[in-house]
Amino acid sequence: MSRLTSVPFAFGIVIFSFLSSILIAGILSALDPAILSGTNLGIFSYLALFFAQVFLVTPIAIFLIRKGYKLTDSFRINPISKNTFIFSLMLSFGIVIMSSELNIIIDSIFPLPEAFLNLDSLLSPENVFSLLLVFLTVVIIAPIGEEMVFRGFLQRILERSWGDITRAILISSLFFTLIHFNPYWAIQIYLMGLILGYLSWLTKSIYPSILLHMSINGTSMLFIFLGESAEKSLLWKGHINPLLLLVGFFATWYGLRNVHPKKGVAL
Repeated sequence: MSRLTSVPFAFGIVIFSFLSSILIAGILSALDPAILSGTNLGIFSYLALFFAQVFLVTPIAIFLIRKGYKLTDSFRINPISKNTFIFSLMLSFGIVIMSSELNIIIDSIFPLPEAFLNLDSLLSPENVFSLLLVFLTVVIIAPIGEEMVFRGFLQRILERSWGDITRAILISSLFFTLIHFNPYWAIQIYLMGLILGYLSWLTKSIYPSILLHMSINGTSMLFIFLGESAEKSLLWKGHINPLLLLVGFFATWYGLRNVHPKKGVAL
């Protein structure tokens, strides 16, 4: 087994990349006077979010390039068929609905602290540039980077090293949950990690898991911007409308049933 494919080395370089992203985020955040004043966050805080996600992937990518490895193979960036793409979208739609109901159920059992719910200062930029930066970071860069690192690089090495797909998905998802440092959403993050891991293994590509990850993050941002009234329009007696849940269940089931690779034209 080569050094690159060893499990300790895989975890080590992922941890190093994560610490690098934390370091760059800390440096940029320290340049934002709003951190100390308690006012709305400034441009440096949004840049910190952006570069933290970029640096999550950068050290691993640099190492792979220097060692002569193909990034497409190492990160499981394989083309998918049109059918897989379409059913990935259907699956993403269904899981967004189902996960919304799961959030409601878990929040009713383990209520979030009021301070934790106050995301307005973080996700409500005061200018267009900051808004675009937040959108780019949360909806595009973060899903791509995290899927490359956890489902493409780490999980792929665990699968090949252990020869146990279930164990590889369980452990990589646990690691994915831990680096979010979010105990209040740990259940949701872990379950989502399991689905993302299974999807990338099933399709032999991270493209479907990126689509699902983008859908989850994008929907969350959308409801934060639109406010509670938009979210409440989907509810019935405090839960997702049963008809919408039925549609979500069908989309999840049918999408997952048909998303596996088939012969066809690759995108």
